[in-house]
Amino acid sequence: MRALKRWIPALFLVILSPLQASGQEIERQVPKWGTGGLEINASVGLANDEGEFNPDGLSDQLRRDAIISGRLGYTAPFNLFVNLEGQNSLLRLALPGGSRRNLNSFWYGAAVGYNIQPSSRLQLFPVFGVGAVSWNPDGLVSETQGSINYGVGARYFQWNHVAIRGDLRVHRVPDALQDTRSAFTGAAVPEQNMSLIELSIGVSYFVGGPKDSDGDGVYNKWDECPDTAPPLVVDAVGCTIDSDEDGVFDGIDECPGTPLGATVDEAGCPSDEDGDRVLDGLDRCPNTPRGALVDEFGCPMDTDGDGFLDGLDRCPDTPEGAEVNEFGCSPIQEGIMEGELVLHNVYFDFDKADIRQESFAVLDEVGRALRNRPGVKFEIQGHTDGVGTDEYNQGLSVERSLAVLNFISENFPDLDVNLFNVRGFGESQPIATNDTPEGRQENRRVIFREVE
Repeated sequence: MRALKRWIPALFLVILSPLQASGQEIERQVPKWGTGGLEINASVGLANDEGEFNPDGLSDQLRRDAIISGRLGYTAPFNLFVNLEGQNSLLRLALPGGSRRNLNSFWYGAAVGYNIQPSSRLQLFPVFGVGAVSWNPDGLVSETQGSINYGVGARYFQWNHVAIRGDLRVHRVPDALQDTRSAFTGAAVPEQNMSLIELSIGVSYFVGGPKDSDGDGVYNKWDECPDTAPPLVVDAVGCTIDSDEDGVFDGIDECPGTPLGATVDEAGCPSDEDGDRVLDGLDRCPNTPRGALVDEFGCPMDTDGDGFLDGLDRCPDTPEGAEVNEFGCSPIQEGIMEGELVLHNVYFDFDKADIRQESFAVLDEVGRALRNRPGVKFEIQGHTDGVGTDEYNQGLSVERSLAVLNFISENFPDLDVNLFNVRGFGESQPIATNDTPEGRQENRRVIFREVE
């Protein structure tokens, strides 16, 4: 019995613990199904002695047996309910010599409980009752004693007025079978408590309770919006809810988490006509070209200011003021993209491989363009004019190609220097005459050529 005393309260606390955490939700859901009206219940279950009953002259065991229950009750609108109860069980008693007698016990009385409702369909309740038990054992003395009971239960409403009900009760009889025990001993016997555990399940039908004409779970008496039928979701007074405030009510809103201000269709789902991932209604630039990158407001960006939108610009880091082609690329970027870039504006000190400062911006743009082609191998080729000997110009062209590679590797350490090699051609491949200053300038050039 001591174990049961600990177990029943613990079980009840486990049932109630989620309700305490969500008390506000429970409050918003009243009134509920099964609130008010007459309850008619029929249940079946098991009854079993806890093992503490040790009657004088009899065996110390009551067998587990079936129990049939009937209840007639009334549930008040404020969740308090009262039941008149009657139960019948054989509960066979062991006699000396191994024989058993049916006790033919009939329990009756009244119980009071309080409904706690975590959802519109589920009710949990504690219950306490008082009454009596009549024992009519076969061939033995009949007698009646007072009893009390306590426990927990639950109802689940499958339909508006029909619920499945389960009860877990402890029945205590303070002076169990005293006359029967006295008949066996031939003398007065001391009082002895008996505790029985009842576990039963049945069906309850509610009659005469409040009606819910639109079937939204809120009774007509409290329903301020009487035409809100399911699947619409309603509040405590039966009116529709629009949680995301998009104009489509909860229950029929197929996209219930739409951001505030977004334009939605009849199903409550937002649209994005220009496909920029910023929803219509929140998109300040609703006609953004497909593929363009946008900011948080849905407006396209042009990071390098060349007139080509990010996402559509094949060369998004074009230097400011540079002329670009139809893809948003400068001539240098275009050459690197195409696999061959010829530079006539990389200048060196006379008769040396030292790069002049005015060439730094050009080579800086080359390095940034090379970043857009990671993993591609390039050969840096040097060419001179025809002034000087062939041997000298050949060596100078190699040194100048190497100077360009050094500039790239020092200023762009993220580029893999192993992807580049240098080669000098001296004056062997002129593209203009060496007889004029303009021709010689044309022949002095640096080429970046893609190689396998």
